[in-house]
Amino acid sequence: MEMPLPPDDQELRNVIDKLAQFVARNGPEFEKMTMEKQKENPKFSFLFGGDFYGYYKYKLALEQQQLLCKQNQDIEAPPQIQPLPQPSLPPAAPIPAPQGTPSVEELIQQSQWNLQQQEQQLLAMRQEQVTSAVALAIEQQMQKVLEETQLDMNEFDNLLQPIIDTCTKDAISAGKNWMFSNAKSPAHCELMAGHLRNRITAEGAHFELRLHLIYLINDVLHHCQRKQARDLLAALQKVVVPIYCTSFLAVEEDKQQKIARLLQLWEKNGYFDESIIQQLQSPALGLGQYQANLVTEYATVVQPVQVAFQQQIQNLKTQHEEFVNSLTQQQQQQIQIPPLENEVKSTPPPQAPTAAPASAPPSAPVTQADDGKSQLPLAGSSEYDTTGSGVQDPAIRA
Repeated sequence: MEMPLPPDDQELRNVIDKLAQFVARNGPEFEKMTMEKQKENPKFSFLFGGDFYGYYKYKLALEQQQLLCKQNQDIEAPPQIQPLPQPSLPPAAPIPAPQGTPSVEELIQQSQWNLQQQEQQLLAMRQEQVTSAVALAIEQQMQKVLEETQLDMNEFDNLLQPIIDTCTKDAISAGKNWMFSNAKSPAHCELMAGHLRNRITAEGAHFELRLHLIYLINDVLHHCQRKQARDLLAALQKVVVPIYCTSFLAVEEDKQQKIARLLQLWEKNGYFDESIIQQLQSPALGLGQYQANLVTEYATVVQPVQVAFQQQIQNLKTQHEEFVNSLTQQQQQQIQIPPLENEVKSTPPPQAPTAAPASAPPSAPVTQADDGKSQLPLAGSSEYDTTGSGVQDPAIRA
């Protein structure tokens, strides 16, 4: 199948293309900001599951793929890697420090604080990139299945929109019938289930979209059990955890109750095994377990990201350790200076030699400092240099 159809309006297409580029480069926070600013702008309805949502996600996946490919090239070629900013460690100062200069302990504490802050930032960035890498891998997998099955997802979206808008019995029935008509193989079923997951879990998808499409899933589950449609049921079982948990956690309590009634119905009818039901009963834990399973499943794309960030963290720790060692060494050396100075002070000045015969030339006088002390250099002194709508609840129908 061809890519999702772009809008005929060239201006709108440019908006979608440009936004996909910016979101790929700047991350999901940029998409959130755009959704907040443009929530009343009809031109940006594609961000909220409206027309051309599929085209936007397609373009975003392409942009993310190109970006990830570039990052992988950087990882494979270490000399070209652009390191993340290192913490600004305070410079070593001579010890003992002058009045008002931080002590050694304070400098070490500041360096430790810098290390912790940098590490937290890197861990947050790593999580974002891992999430993006997994999402891209899932999207690429779906695109591959799409090419193999030639399933018309635009037609599917055209049937989903009336469900989202009105959620009438006829609209749900039309969507359900289309899914059963196209459930020709496990790949077909997984593609349809994955498309529903993407629509429902999309960032910024509104509650009605999520609830109404879950009503569709509930109707499909009911008929899967009646018709023994095992492939379609299995495909829905794989995506129900992120669908239910994301929808539940995103809303307040009164709306959560509408979703929870469906869970009671699913448990009663035995659509899912006990392990899935337990995850649905604890949405936060269930979603976390699902995400952890994704990291394991897509380890081939996650591992390079983790290795790159782990190296950055190790570099920071090494820099901190070197700084602490340098300060400690200076402190130890400075402690040895007072005894050395005392030794110099206690050494008497050299005596003039005994008078020689008259015919011999006089001895050269011994040069002494003004204060009467010999000018002796301190050993190793160079080491101290510090430069450097009317919706019918299916649970009621059931």
